[in-house]
Amino acid sequence: MIRSRRHMGGRPRNSTPTPSNTRRNDGAKTPDLEATRIRTAQVSRLLAEAWPDAHVELDHQDAYQLVVATILSAQSTDKLINTVTPALFARYPDASALAQADQLELEKLVAKTGFFRMKAKHLIGMAQAVVQRHGGVIPNTMDELVALPGIARKTANVVLGSAMGINAGIVVDTHVSRLAARLGLTVHTDPVKIEQDLMVLLPQDEWTSFAHRLIWHGRRVCFAKKPDCDHCTLVPVCPSAFAPVQPKASPRAKWNQKQKPAAARPAAKPAAKKAAAPAKKKQLAAKKKPASKPPRA
Repeated sequence: MIRSRRHMGGRPRNSTPTPSNTRRNDGAKTPDLEATRIRTAQVSRLLAEAWPDAHVELDHQDAYQLVVATILSAQSTDKLINTVTPALFARYPDASALAQADQLELEKLVAKTGFFRMKAKHLIGMAQAVVQRHGGVIPNTMDELVALPGIARKTANVVLGSAMGINAGIVVDTHVSRLAARLGLTVHTDPVKIEQDLMVLLPQDEWTSFAHRLIWHGRRVCFAKKPDCDHCTLVPVCPSAFAPVQPKASPRAKWNQKQKPAAARPAAKPAAKKAAAPAKKKQLAAKKKPASKPPRA
């Protein structure tokens, strides 16, 4: 039986993580840190068993290609991006070539990815900044990456972790946000705070691999609308796996709920009152009529 889970999502920002608050917005305390850390270790072990080869699913051969692919992946799918990038990389094989790209020509190449004008602008701006500031080589620090046009903290984490093997942070996309909440690893919805919580719970050498495995699990098992709990290896350690789904009400039932119950409807007027109503109306009408003139003598 599929069980309900909470959905949380969001988008990372360009800020350096600091220790997160230990209270929710409503004032409730977060779960015990040590207990959560133990459960996180169990989640990490089960994910490693289920998805030992999880990796970023954007096709790339170096940091430059991964930067470009990740910028294009915003509001799109990895599968679609992988159909666009081969021609793009053939035309612009490095940052120096991309820095000299014509905006309109680049827009045509990335049109399928959505928001193509802004993405093309960001790609050219990123490439020009890489050439001017870093000699055409993608930088390998968080601060330098997020200073480039079109690159936020999530993109920087993807590039550092997957292309350079540097665990500077944890990628927090919609899948990580959703699953971290369902697994009780965070009480936040802001991606930066979610990342802070996960960084406290996990050893640094697991940051990149944990994010990849959580993303794979979210794409293949723990779906947003209908998580496949029957085939989920995380059920034993998932606090959301035991909440039964509430059956959906039929359209007719929803309509009935909107109607007033019989007890709340006004009672019918007694017969005596109904009979007296016309007489009362006549009396009121008579009072409103002006007095008749006296007969002439």
